[in-house]
Amino acid sequence: MATDGSVLAFDAKQKQTSAPFQPFFLIAGLDAIVGAAAWLPSAFGIQAMGPTGISPGDWHRDVLLFGMVPAILTGFLLTALPRWTGCRAVSPLTTRLLVALWLCSRGTFLFLSHSAGLALSALLVLTLLLIAAGRVIASRDRRNLKILFLLLVFCGGNMLAAASYQVEFALRLALASIIGLVMIIGGRVVPALTAAYVESAGGRIFIDRSVVLEYAAAVVAACAFGLWVVAPQAQLTGLACALAACSQATRAAQWNGWRSVASSTVLALHIGYGWIFVGFGLLAIHILAPECLGQAVAIHAWTIGAIGTMALAIMASMIRKHSRRAFVSSVPATGAFVAMTICCLSRLLVDMLPSYGALLTSLSSTLWVVAFGLFLVAFRRMLIPQI
Repeated sequence: MATDGSVLAFDAKQKQTSAPFQPFFLIAGLDAIVGAAAWLPSAFGIQAMGPTGISPGDWHRDVLLFGMVPAILTGFLLTALPRWTGCRAVSPLTTRLLVALWLCSRGTFLFLSHSAGLALSALLVLTLLLIAAGRVIASRDRRNLKILFLLLVFCGGNMLAAASYQVEFALRLALASIIGLVMIIGGRVVPALTAAYVESAGGRIFIDRSVVLEYAAAVVAACAFGLWVVAPQAQLTGLACALAACSQATRAAQWNGWRSVASSTVLALHIGYGWIFVGFGLLAIHILAPECLGQAVAIHAWTIGAIGTMALAIMASMIRKHSRRAFVSSVPATGAFVAMTICCLSRLLVDMLPSYGALLTSLSSTLWVVAFGLFLVAFRRMLIPQI
């Protein structure tokens, strides 16, 4: 079996019809690389300011939350919603206009104004919300109302950050909504792809998902996020996060992740989801015993581990599905997942091994760039068909 990016070549008919995810996954990968590359000098101890005068820390934070994430969300939802709701797909013109809006937001963020760039990013999310709402309402699909709600919350956090109003609150709001979306999307994609992979390999699998457990896990996680956003250091928040970690771990255990070890993409989905309950657990430790652990450890478990790994794995799975090669092996793609996992582990160790902080931070930043670089190499033929 071929093991390089060339396995993702697709037939002439597919070349003529571009999917909405193609431009957005491409620019998301490039943006992730540029954002981390600009942060690298600080990781190596070189003090520098961002292009619009913001600190490197604010730079790489905002590039992740309000640049890369909206691009991936837009590409994924524009592609998935027609199948979820049964409504027609968005037109190529709409896709191009949204790409142009994203490029304007990033260009403004890079070269003109940090706040104006974030405001344009919020406008993109709001536009995506309106498009998604039109399809969900038209199809009377109540199942996806929670996605609309979380998009609205994310848009609100983005707007508050753009206005520089209650920035820490805005960032918690944005991060909580994104992890919530990852939980919803992951809850659909991870078990479905696990079952499909096992069956494609000639095996049998039965994923018994308890409805009671699913609802309980969702309610507990929602409460934990709500408490963290409004009262991040309260003891009750710590207890809620500990319960959320346990309920999410129990939920994920139903999906038989051990059956997917031979598929790097499916295994990466399970690992990425695993970082969600690890993040809850680390946050609970920080709140209940702040002298033992800093909040940054939990935040990076979510931003690098959950968002970074799930972004790579979900993009890869969607690309492969549309290339009709759902579980074909790819060395660069596997390398991307490995690099992202080591990237996350390295960043978590920064606070635990402060004497090696500079080395671990620079290693983590470099591996982030490597991971998204390998992703673009692996899937270049689907994202840029003419290559």
